[in-house]
Amino acid sequence: MLDFTFEGRLITAQRGQTVSAALLSAGVLDHRTASDGTKRGAFCGIGACQECLLSINGGMPQRGCLTEVAPGMNVRRALALPVDENAPGVSSQEPRRSEAMRPDNHGMSDEAPLEEIGCDILIVGAGPAGLVVARELARGGRDVLLVDERHLPGGQYFKQNAVAAAQGDAQAKRGSMLIEEMVHSGARYLGDTMVWSAARETDGLVLGAIKAGQAFYIRPSHLVIATGAQEAPRARPGWTLPGVMTTGAMQTFGRGYEVRPKGPLVIAGNGPLNLQLAAEYLAHGETQMSVVEAAPPPWRRLCQMVLAFIWSPRLALTGARHLLALRRAGVTILWASAASAFEGKGSLQRVCIRGKDGSEKWAEARLCALGDGFLPASELARLLGCRTRISTRFGTHPEIGRRHDGQTEQEDISIIGEAGSFGGAALAQAQAVLCADRLLTPHQGSSIRDIASRLVRRSLARLRYAVAARFQSALWKLYEPDIVLSRPTGDTIVCRCECVTAKTVIERIERDHLSDLAAIKRATRAGMGRCQGRFCQITLMQFLPQPEDVQAFTAPQIPLRPVPIGALARQKPEWRGHRRVETQLGRPAPRPIDKTRHRVADVAVIGGGLVGLFAARALAQAGQKVVVLEKSRLGALASGGNAGSLHAQLMAFDPAEEGGGVSLQARTLDLQRRSIALWQALRPEFDRDIELSVCGGLVIAETDADMARLRRKVAIEQQLGIACSMVDAQQLRVIEPKLREGFQGGAYCLEEGKINPLAAALALARLLRERDVTIEEGQRVRGLKQVSNGFEIDTDNEGWSVGAVINAAGAYAGDIAGMLGQSLPVYGAPLQMIVTEPVAPVVSSLLAHASRHLTLKQAKNGSLLIGGGWSAGIDPIHGHPRPSRASLEGNLWVALRLLPALSSVRIVRSWGAMNIDIDGAPIIGAQCDKPGFCSAVTANGVTLAPLMGQAACDLVLGKDTGLDLTTFSPDRFGSNIS
Repeated sequence: MLDFTFEGRLITAQRGQTVSAALLSAGVLDHRTASDGTKRGAFCGIGACQECLLSINGGMPQRGCLTEVAPGMNVRRALALPVDENAPGVSSQEPRRSEAMRPDNHGMSDEAPLEEIGCDILIVGAGPAGLVVARELARGGRDVLLVDERHLPGGQYFKQNAVAAAQGDAQAKRGSMLIEEMVHSGARYLGDTMVWSAARETDGLVLGAIKAGQAFYIRPSHLVIATGAQEAPRARPGWTLPGVMTTGAMQTFGRGYEVRPKGPLVIAGNGPLNLQLAAEYLAHGETQMSVVEAAPPPWRRLCQMVLAFIWSPRLALTGARHLLALRRAGVTILWASAASAFEGKGSLQRVCIRGKDGSEKWAEARLCALGDGFLPASELARLLGCRTRISTRFGTHPEIGRRHDGQTEQEDISIIGEAGSFGGAALAQAQAVLCADRLLTPHQGSSIRDIASRLVRRSLARLRYAVAARFQSALWKLYEPDIVLSRPTGDTIVCRCECVTAKTVIERIERDHLSDLAAIKRATRAGMGRCQGRFCQITLMQFLPQPEDVQAFTAPQIPLRPVPIGALARQKPEWRGHRRVETQLGRPAPRPIDKTRHRVADVAVIGGGLVGLFAARALAQAGQKVVVLEKSRLGALASGGNAGSLHAQLMAFDPAEEGGGVSLQARTLDLQRRSIALWQALRPEFDRDIELSVCGGLVIAETDADMARLRRKVAIEQQLGIACSMVDAQQLRVIEPKLREGFQGGAYCLEEGKINPLAAALALARLLRERDVTIEEGQRVRGLKQVSNGFEIDTDNEGWSVGAVINAAGAYAGDIAGMLGQSLPVYGAPLQMIVTEPVAPVVSSLLAHASRHLTLKQAKNGSLLIGGGWSAGIDPIHGHPRPSRASLEGNLWVALRLLPALSSVRIVRSWGAMNIDIDGAPIIGAQCDKPGFCSAVTANGVTLAPLMGQAACDLVLGKDTGLDLTTFSPDRFGSNIS
């Protein structure tokens, strides 16, 4: 036994328990405060939901369900906006001034790179499938590495007891024997190891992992994904109350940590796991409980019950024993019923139970185990581009396609067990044997005896696989629900992390014409929190029509689980010039233009980013009939994938002088400040908060060279009328107190700010629809030609005849211009962005570094947005931009160098977006031989969008823009290319 304190109260715990288990044993249900002020407690029990966050010894909150108790721990509830009390924040030590920080030095610092380890076969997940495949492969002589996020192997099925020396029932003992066999096989095992990233690089697969706070990379020749399944509870009123948790979590606390709190207990949902949990509680003396099951009694489906007994007598008899024991003990089982709502003050007090006939009654409950079904934990497989299909079992979700032996279409990736689709432990273990046999075959002997042995083993595994599959089919037909709750409404929270309600989702779907999960995510923030959508997407799909393909689901991003900044930050060489890539617009030969299917508009705007939307707004105000043609979704590409900086000064990567004169970038500053003023003036038009704030921008100088450069920069900016000035070290600390000490000074611009570009794009789109602007999403331009009275445009579905065209296609603007034989040197530049969990205020300004690529700001919800132009890579499977590990490490290192308080703050999302690389200045204007065709393209689209949109409108309508745009005309690039 050991003692620790919780909120000043002494708690006694058993060694091996997690903090959440110890608190639950002591009667403490709530762990943290959510952003809406409500209390939250442990929910999933596997560290995925992040609801169990606790402040431990003053650091950033940790997952209580995965953190083992230690003597003398000081534990407190986590705040809605946490802060790391142990962060260095204000350090008296002057930072190291490495030569690598100088802009003219591309060398590396002496910081060691993250360790890389290799293996033949990496297995992720130490549940039934992972344990079996590891054992078989290691016995066959392969170099096997098995990793799992939990401390003990066994997974959710073979839950091992971390407290008692001896395991309990037969199920746990079988798991213990399998674990011992895996250990003796020679397989390496790493517990407490979280896989946070995966990518296919030129020399093979690379997976990022973290153990004991240390990040490292694994390079396997083959990857076996055995991550199992997670429970999929549906949203109901009150389901976020402390005391409501998944059935698996309740079972984990009992089987793994000897914690079975006293009732009254309600076990609700669908499936045999709920009955198993009730039987386990009964075996430990708990009778104050009831079971609420959505299926009818099994004996009413005799055919399926008989089939279940035929295909697996042992499992079917186990289930029958559970039912018989509960019946004998007088435990209430309500068949064809569902827990429809929860109520309580601060924690659960009662549960509403709805019958198939619509009747309702309330039952007292201190705890409720909620088990509605299971979803495959497929994020890792989807991140690597494995082929996906749609499944509707337990709710609409993506599943991974694989053969019966786990083989995917990618030769070096196998998926076994419930990571592909839910099928039970027996099926998973049989598939693991088949997978191991396939991977071992090229390495085994070829004698008659070896071949015969392999054939026998393979035949037996296939037979076990077939039997297990038939049993699972019969079982889930037996437990098919008789009652299905309707989708949530009103103030019911659907996204636990971001506290997004059903009412908000419904309103935004109707108001913003949302049609997929990604659009809901951008409009409401549902799915953007610490759990990264694992517990809300299944509910959100209830608000959408049945998807036609897997593109309707949001794509997984790294990190797959939140990771501390300090674990990944590594210094990287400074770089010059964006990585240019083909934009891959895809221009099939235009189809013959059918005049009968052509629609007519005055002006077509090609591109539904912020520049194009503002152009459409100005055109509509001028009385024009406008159509916006967007190949994807409005604001979803570069406009939605940036950090939302409003720049009024030059950044580290913008030269101030060029050949003795003012650079193109510097000449753009006047446009930028005018455009920021337009943003402010237009804000009252929007129907929502776009989080616009002119907060000031601070560029930090670290070296003498930095200071000299900033002085030259500020001098030019002041000549151009920008409100910029130099600040010394003391003034730096006044503006941003949490900056690391030792910086020499910086440049401060009063006019810089930030905005939420996602909210702005949606607000603009709604404004356009109210003004009868036609918006066509998912419409790629296939052909564009000039005719006597304007232009003809061919899209995927239809054609348009228009009088003028505004080319606001961003990185794809060069392709659009090329259709008219025009030379427009616009290139794609994939850039990355990083977002952290919400934290207490750390920084108020828009931060940058004088000689390193960085932008850093804090959003309204407390998240930190870290960018600055670090190049992303291109995913070889999807073809989409994706952060590279080098850019991720380097970007975080620069951010951490400025704000050491960020070390323990976790990143929750990163992504790549196709930005634009031109020549440092925007392109705005018509080329001389194509009247009526105006290009409006910029790499600084968020800042310049209002001004460029208005200017493009004026140009195509022949009006005076009131601006000198000669410098930014496309004619600066020369004549056409045809």
